[in-house]
Amino acid sequence: MKKYICYSFVFLLLLSGCGKQSQPQKAAARIVKVRTAALQKHEFREIFRAQGMVEAARKGTISSVVPGRIDKIFFEEGTIAEAGKSLFQVDLKNLTNRVELSEKDLEVAKATRLSTQQGVKLAKIRLKKAERDYKRNQTLYHSKAVSTDTYEQVELAYHSAVVMLDVANSLDRAAAAKVQQAETALKLARQTLNDSHPSVPFRALILGKFKEESEFAGPGMPILSVEDPTSREISCRISALYWDRLKPGTEIEVLFAGKKVCRSSVYFRAEVIDPASRTFEIKAKLPSDTSLKSGTLCDLEIILTRRTGWGVISDAVLPGQGGRMSIFLNQGGTAKETTVRCGLTTDGITEILSPEPLLGKAVIVRGQAFVREGDKLEIER
Repeated sequence: MKKYICYSFVFLLLLSGCGKQSQPQKAAARIVKVRTAALQKHEFREIFRAQGMVEAARKGTISSVVPGRIDKIFFEEGTIAEAGKSLFQVDLKNLTNRVELSEKDLEVAKATRLSTQQGVKLAKIRLKKAERDYKRNQTLYHSKAVSTDTYEQVELAYHSAVVMLDVANSLDRAAAAKVQQAETALKLARQTLNDSHPSVPFRALILGKFKEESEFAGPGMPILSVEDPTSREISCRISALYWDRLKPGTEIEVLFAGKKVCRSSVYFRAEVIDPASRTFEIKAKLPSDTSLKSGTLCDLEIILTRRTGWGVISDAVLPGQGGRMSIFLNQGGTAKETTVRCGLTTDGITEILSPEPLLGKAVIVRGQAFVREGDKLEIER
């Protein structure tokens, strides 16, 4: 009996010992290393990305106006022709000869006109003499001092002088018309000669040649293609959804091979939307010293919105369920989660809308992924 009691006591002691070990111990508080920062002022931009093609606003093909063989092309491909410089020459010798012949024709016409003018003067003198004789003989005839035959001879001479003056005037008018005709022919010959070596009114880059020297060029046949390198612009087509937001003056940043090349702004927005692609065209001028060549495909960052606000490093903003966004604050050495409304994100900074309650507070910007509400914080410096 005593042995039974002893065993029972030992068993109870073992049970009491096991019970103490099975009780849960109080967990130690978590300490998380983090880095904090305050909200910062930042410029936020809403950017629409697109691709555009570089092209020159002033460009075209230079054709021959007159037919003939090409005597000389003064510029090679890739060279620059200054404004007003002749680009090529067509059939110079024949056209020069035509000008010289037209000049001679004009000299002959002017000499003929001078002769007819003298004829008019002479006809007027003869008419005055005939008119005086006619009046004098009229008086003599009425006084029976001259015969009828003599009077009729004088009368005939007077009317003949009137007719001869009309003839002289007609010949002079015809000669004057010949002078005008010769002057017009000379102008045309000179204009044709001038058209045989055309130029452009801007500093032109020679892009290509369609003809070579000694080849025949007909009217309207292209010989050179040129462009004004200072008139280069970038053109692209944008979804119709952005028509209301993309207005003249909208800022654009141009990138090539991942690097920003220049800035510009929209100067042209098409008023018509293409019904097939549901897009519209915009154009922006490039700086005159741009290194981008015509035909280059560039990336565009079109700035739809630009504003200054308060923001935080984007990694500090944590997504939650239902689109909820939150950040953690250092509140007296303890982590406190706070819901925030976010706006635009630019250069790794996320805009915080209605930031006033957070201004001046320490936001956890590193290590926040391991932080839970109420954790103790060890701040890294």
